[in-house]
Amino acid sequence: MPSTLRAASDAIPTRLKPPLLVLMNLVLSTAFSYFASPWIYKDVTAIQRPMTSLSDYMGLVGWRIIELMCHWVGGWDATQAASLVMLSLAPSMHYMHTFQPSHSPLIPTLAVVAAGDLLSLYLPLLFLRQSPPDSKSTPAKKENKIFDTTRLLTTLLTSTLYQLVLHSTGKKFLVGWLISSGWDIESVVRVHDAPEGVLLARSLLMIPIGWAASEIIFYSPNDATDSAITTYPPVEKNEGPGEEATGVWAYILRLWLKSLSPRGRKIVKRTLLVAAYQGVSATVALAGTVKGGDFKGAMGISGVWTLATVLVGAILGWVGNV
Repeated sequence: MPSTLRAASDAIPTRLKPPLLVLMNLVLSTAFSYFASPWIYKDVTAIQRPMTSLSDYMGLVGWRIIELMCHWVGGWDATQAASLVMLSLAPSMHYMHTFQPSHSPLIPTLAVVAAGDLLSLYLPLLFLRQSPPDSKSTPAKKENKIFDTTRLLTTLLTSTLYQLVLHSTGKKFLVGWLISSGWDIESVVRVHDAPEGVLLARSLLMIPIGWAASEIIFYSPNDATDSAITTYPPVEKNEGPGEEATGVWAYILRLWLKSLSPRGRKIVKRTLLVAAYQGVSATVALAGTVKGGDFKGAMGISGVWTLATVLVGAILGWVGNV
């Protein structure tokens, strides 16, 4: 960030930054929606529940404020918060292209909607979040790692895991769950026997999701400037429950301290946090904005994504310990 903007951000009193974050986010998201509406209005209105009352808008704004305060209080930086938003948007977008193929927005529309949501959070946080003491060296360090081979392979691994879990659970569990919940599924045959082109498109759409998950779960715990994860000192051999301690809790503590490295423990904590946030956010979004949606069906969809995220975190944690 240019020094002039950084100086302006540092001059803002700390207590004013959270409400300013909310204001900037609402203004930017409204502006993005207004300027993009001529191109995306038809696609979006075909799948989204119309907002017709003041309570609809108040509920949307209230949930947005809760999300923003969680990002701020949790200490997430702009990249981490944007990754969280991408993971929370993924279940709704995947549902539309899987179960409502003829009414789902086109990929350009999805890209515009996602870009508006991401930038309306990324830019205010980038401006308002105070730089760490070693920020002069951090950007170059991160920039050099963004497109390296390891990060690319991690992204492909993560996106493949998501695709496998969603494809298998969609056939064996999610179709029946949504039908029993009263959701109007357009084509069950298309779910069980999707054309190769559709499967390829879904695989490509999973790549940004894989990048976001690996960025926030696998790489953030290894970043010394990550303010959202506490850096613990190395565990001494005499710390934790003694060998003579018994019980399930003592066994779990010994397993936690001895089997997992400090980095592995951070990955587990971050995975559980991301999975919980993704599950709650996706449930609220699907039940509140999708035509014909309710909380029972939304919980089934978000549960599948939560399971996929936990599996991704487990695999990445194993990779991190190797």
